Amino acid sequence: MGLAYRENAREQALIRLFKGFLFIPVCIALLGALLALLALLIDDLGLLKGMFSAIKFEVIGADGARSVLSTIAGAMMSVISLVYSLTLVVFTLAAGNISPRLLETFASNRTTQVTIGLLGATFLYALLVLFMIDGTRDVRFSVTMSIALAAVSFFWLVYFVNDVASRIRIDTEIGRIQASLRTSIDTLLSSEPREKPNDRDSIPSLPVHAVPATGSGYVTFIDSAKLISLARELDGFVEVLVPPGAFVIEGMPIAKIRTKVEQPDVEELRLAFKVGKARAPEGDIQFSVHLMVEIALRALSPGINDAYTAISAVDHLSASLARILQRGAPSSLLQDDDETPRLWLKLLPVRDILDAAMRPLRQSSVTNILVLDHLISALGKMAQVCRPEHLPLLGTQLLNIASDANLVIRSRADRKQIADCLRSARGAIRSKKHA
Repeated sequence: MGLAYRENAREQALIRLFKGFLFIPVCIALLGALLALLALLIDDLGLLKGMFSAIKFEVIGADGARSVLSTIAGAMMSVISLVYSLTLVVFTLAAGNISPRLLETFASNRTTQVTIGLLGATFLYALLVLFMIDGTRDVRFSVTMSIALAAVSFFWLVYFVNDVASRIRIDTEIGRIQASLRTSIDTLLSSEPREKPNDRDSIPSLPVHAVPATGSGYVTFIDSAKLISLARELDGFVEVLVPPGAFVIEGMPIAKIRTKVEQPDVEELRLAFKVGKARAPEGDIQFSVHLMVEIALRALSPGINDAYTAISAVDHLSASLARILQRGAPSSLLQDDDETPRLWLKLLPVRDILDAAMRPLRQSSVTNILVLDHLISALGKMAQVCRPEHLPLLGTQLLNIASDANLVIRSRADRKQIADCLRSARGAIRSKKHA
């Protein structure tokens, strides 16, 4: 099952663990320390003496080895400082020019994590070998490995700089966000049954027990497998009242248990809900939708006034929304292994997802003819690929745009341009209806 609230809790814990600049860099750095011990052991056992003799690699003196290792260790610390500084600069630029919420995805960038870990591993390797050197040890292999690690670190640093340069290009970042959103949508729609009009009829009429929230914050994860298991144990049904990404207040009901059991274990059911201080992109389609909309709104603000960035955001967002309009919403009703209805998850209707994207874009672009024209064209393109039952939703969006434009736009030429574009988009809807 695609969304985070339908994934295994262990998988979610691993995702949270791998985020940021702590776990992966530390693990890679510790591998460098273990490699130092292994290299010293190989030198002590003399496993490669024959090879070194064959290529006439003479024994390195203690002073020469210390010089090489101290140079590498010092250089790695300087480069680590540079990488952190460059990363923070990129964070600042991205937060100011694109969106502050991009920091969530920037901190999870594997290239940055591996870069910090590799530089740390090279530093720890050189430091440990430097500490273990004495006048009697043959450390040719250990010194050779330190040079190899330094060379790998250099080439990886070049790759890191190239990656950082691409991350601050707005069109590239919009493409990344759209790809992530499309993957989430595809994963959800490819594995779920479609919503049916009578799905709610399957909810049993049993005594209801409310489940209040234990704290305030954003719902970041709902463990559906645990909820289905609990519902089966109680021979009842669980109805979830909040979707992922919703903000809940301590004490408000987040679910209902329908069961004949007089005192069900509410505390056990609460453990299936994870509440955090901030929204998480995993499993929350609206997070990525809002992120794309925020980029467009920021571009349309008077201080920036970058219409073409807004157009790029509208293009990519329409491609993602078209995926939902092509397939329809998944069913909120989940069953156990015996095909008995056990769980109702509150999913965002297609109408709400479309409104969450189009309403702020319509309101902000009504005075920008270039972007408004492109927004109408995007709705017309979506109409060409969407399911027939979703065409009225697109028609409503076009009607709202026409109403706002009629109140705001005064120029006769601009009104004609928007009217022609609206006529073309409505023609696409009519053609789809009669196809």
